[in-house]
Amino acid sequence: MRELEWEDMGVKVDGRQLHHLRFADDIVLITPSISQAERMLADFDRVCGNVGLQLNLTKTIFMSNGQVSDAPFSLNGANISECSSYVYLGREVNMANDLAPELSRRKRAAWRAFKSVEEVAKKTKNVRLRAHLFDSTVLPALTYASETWAIRTQDEHAISVAQRVIERTMLGVTRFTQVREGLRCSELRRRSKIRDAVAWAKLSKIVWAGHVMRFADTHCTRVVTDWIPRDVKRTPGRPPTRWSNFIVKALNDRYDVMSLERGGFIGALWHATGTNGDPAGARSSKSTINGTTGDR
Repeated sequence: MRELEWEDMGVKVDGRQLHHLRFADDIVLITPSISQAERMLADFDRVCGNVGLQLNLTKTIFMSNGQVSDAPFSLNGANISECSSYVYLGREVNMANDLAPELSRRKRAAWRAFKSVEEVAKKTKNVRLRAHLFDSTVLPALTYASETWAIRTQDEHAISVAQRVIERTMLGVTRFTQVREGLRCSELRRRSKIRDAVAWAKLSKIVWAGHVMRFADTHCTRVVTDWIPRDVKRTPGRPPTRWSNFIVKALNDRYDVMSLERGGFIGALWHATGTNGDPAGARSSKSTINGTTGDR
């Protein structure tokens, strides 16, 4: 890789050129055009040949977004096939940033995981064991790689519905029985004692955000996460949900709660000390913490 002269290649991200990503024996080339992609792939194939390596063209594919014009992509006369989505390390990636296909895969994986423990989960009377089986097998399959998701409200609903269906199956309660007996979902959750999948996915995002914050400023993950494109005009309409939206909202909600708690404490202290700031003679006050009134 050191022999490649790619200083002016790739996409500019926060003032730096991002032209490739590597993991194990896999490599991703990032380019703004088909012509540049062909040049970079040819350069990479050349340096691989210098050290006795050869590209596996059967596993070489390319993906493009709507900003790239349709054009054939080839290397040494061999056409490189194009795909709209690709599963890598158990996570489906697509250029449309559509989470729906991945959620469908997660639901199927969750059911496969449940089938492996279904017999034990249905027969056991031990609530803790049953919850442990779900949390250790089904939940990881349902929320795999959720720390990278940009979750929307409709996605949260889809995850919750999938979890509740498996939960009812595990408890032996049909949807008809639940409606007939007036059982709320909270009552089923009290019986099963399993972890909430949406809350678990959000917790995973917070944990991953902590790792990203501890990365060096030059780390590619940190750079891309903090990057705000300056030369791209936003399309009309509501902006798409970003990965960081949940983190920002969670911090804002936490800040609002802390502000209310702090304001309540100061208000109670002001009433206790009297209007002139003198604690002597201050008898009656309203508690802004618990909402009660009376003498202090």
